[in-house]
Amino acid sequence: MLEIENLSLKYGQSQILHEITLNAPVGQVTCVTGTNGVGKTSLLKAIAGRHPFSGGRIRLNGEELQPGRAALSAKAGVGYVPQGREIFPLMTVQENLETGFACLPKSERRIPDDIFDLFPVLAEMKTRRGGDLSGGQ
Repeated sequence: MLEIENLSLKYGQSQILHEITLNAPVGQVTCVTGTNGVGKTSLLKAIAGRHPFSGGRIRLNGEELQPGRAALSAKAGVGYVPQGREIFPLMTVQENLETGFACLPKSERRIPDDIFDLFPVLAEMKTRRGGDLSGGQ
């Protein structure tokens, strides 16, 4: 499903990712772990198109994703859940979730019920502002 080949990424002159190769096959759980500052978030941002990469390839279901093209990655089916305070603090939890559907036709812009089955606390907090939640929430 997801293939990453020799992915490199820089922030300015600093090399962050050095030729990362990773495969995440359909039907299997793939996990990226490591200590703070080793590039996990940078890798996820590259996959989601939120940060351009300087070398390598990312393929989703055989289709190549373009560096730094978040809207195209989203249309291809890649989602990214920001960590910490990378949300819209004045928008509600529901509104923050709905921003992920902006690339879809209006008729398909709804939060699936199974999201609230997986994360019941979100259903309880739908109307709370994102900035009122703890970092972990």
